[in-house]
Amino acid sequence: MTRTNILLLSVAAAAVLACVLYLAFGYVQLPEVSMGMHGWIALGLGIVLSVIVGGGLSAILIISRRRGYDEAAHNVYREFDPEQRD
Repeated sequence: MTRTNILLLSVAAAAVLACVLYLAFGYVQLPEVSMGMHGWIALGLGIVLSVIVGGGLSAILIISRRRGYDEAAHNVYREFDPEQRD
């Protein structure tokens, strides 16, 4: 590993540690709050729907790339700037 990579990994690890400590300290400072059944249902539905939408958009991205739908836009840009490389 180069010195730059080690430095970047160290900075990223320090940032993650700082975020975890901040969240842990904030969680301790919160008053005790309970969430009702409707709140848990809404949270669960929100998580499930977010994962479905994210997965669907990712699938559309992969399918459009494999079928070549993106090539038409790329070719127009290549005609506009002929020195552009792939």
